[in-house]
Amino acid sequence: MPRPAALAALLFALVTACSRGGDSEAKRRLFSRDDAGPRDGAFDFARPTAALDLGADDVARHLGSFEWTAAVEWTMSRRGEDARQVRSVERHKLRQSATGEFEVVADVDPGLGPGSGTGKEIVFAGGTTYARAKPAPFRERPTDRGRDARRFRDESFGLAAAVARLYAGSLLVTPAGEATVLGRSAKRYRLALAKDPVPPAPSVRPAGLPPPDEDTRRRLRFLDGRVPASADGELLVDAATGAPLRVRLVGAFAVKDEPNVRATVELLAQVRALGGEVAAILPPKALPDERKAAGVAAALDAAGLRKRGEEDKAGAAEPADEPAD
Repeated sequence: MPRPAALAALLFALVTACSRGGDSEAKRRLFSRDDAGPRDGAFDFARPTAALDLGADDVARHLGSFEWTAAVEWTMSRRGEDARQVRSVERHKLRQSATGEFEVVADVDPGLGPGSGTGKEIVFAGGTTYARAKPAPFRERPTDRGRDARRFRDESFGLAAAVARLYAGSLLVTPAGEATVLGRSAKRYRLALAKDPVPPAPSVRPAGLPPPDEDTRRRLRFLDGRVPASADGELLVDAATGAPLRVRLVGAFAVKDEPNVRATVELLAQVRALGGEVAAILPPKALPDERKAAGVAAALDAAGLRKRGEEDKAGAAEPADEPAD
């Protein structure tokens, strides 16, 4: 059973494993798209949860420019003499242009007290990435060429899919009629817990890696020990293309061998605007890229400690991080 001081850390590990943190194996397991629906051709409505595996570029190809928001709240609680409850909230917003430009904002409050919240904003416009950690100003990232920007966007947009995958096949999806979302016809599906929940697959770490650190062990402990306890919600997908329009899910998980610990989750993700209702994505006012802090560089220059040849390289263009597309 987690110690009182470890409950918040376990929740933080859970949140980071399900969004942008976690070790590479945990993230691969949550964000793997091996079972995603076809990106070309007709959508398979017999497998509606495949809609959650569609990326932002896929959805933009189907629907055109769109604006999307998502919020998820995790609560980790422990019963008993040292009962405690910790709550974490993360919010995401994406504006995706049909031309490939986008802006994504993510804010996370891990429930660890004042000052623990983080926020990040990424803009990809005019072929250039702009990034900032709130409340710092934007900076240009000219060598990124959209690579890391797309990765951040895809992990943010994949939030609903990551939460759904925590059920590891234990999510029952049944047709529940039709609806209209933003003027588009949609198919509605009810989400519930299957009668016989499927246990999660155990972690398989690549050979040769050093033992995981404590944070990673907490993530893996939850991922390997989670037991789906409840699920209720709905999924609405575009009737013409299968693109996800809205997903709501309220659920709970027990943790194997820790009977007093319970995690609950409330998720709402939805498309909020389409086409001409979506504002254009424009480059923000940004500072130039600065890989070496100006204060440090000035101190080195003042002390005459700047490396030989660095002056010659100062005006040279920085090599690209990857080949041009």
